[in-house]
Amino acid sequence: MQNELITTYGYKKIVTEFKQLLEIEKPHWVKEKEIAAQHGDRSENAEYISAKEMIRNIDKRLRFLDKIINNSDVIDVDNIPHEKVNFGSQVKVLDLNTDEEKIYIIVGTHETNPNENKISNKSPLGRVLLGKEVGEELEFSINEHIHEYEILEVQKYDFKAEC
Repeated sequence: MQNELITTYGYKKIVTEFKQLLEIEKPHWVKEKEIAAQHGDRSENAEYISAKEMIRNIDKRLRFLDKIINNSDVIDVDNIPHEKVNFGSQVKVLDLNTDEEKIYIIVGTHETNPNENKISNKSPLGRVLLGKEVGEELEFSINEHIHEYEILEVQKYDFKAEC
């Protein structure tokens, strides 16, 4: 299995969430479950059942985050060039079909967020953008719909501004 790429910033976010769940959230709910267990019959005890479910959900999330932490190649985007579209680049494109300008940020699979225009390096657009330069035109298709873009600007995305 090939490791997923992740930015240093995305990795730190995931590690922070992992620690929060492991050191604060899970102990809290274990304590809540113990308190609820003292109230008698567990089969009809809503607090006990709820706490047990929360612990189960936290454990699932911890396993998921652990897989990301242990199966990712962390890339420091400050140490790679961004003259061409690269991992961690912010790319401004012109949609040649609509004349609309759009901005995308190339990140790892586990960091994608459509609301923030963060797209995966493995997405159809991400794959086509990688390695391209300002002025180049590209096309890709999603669901048999052809999209055509021209690259207007490429720069390193400032992840530090998010912190």
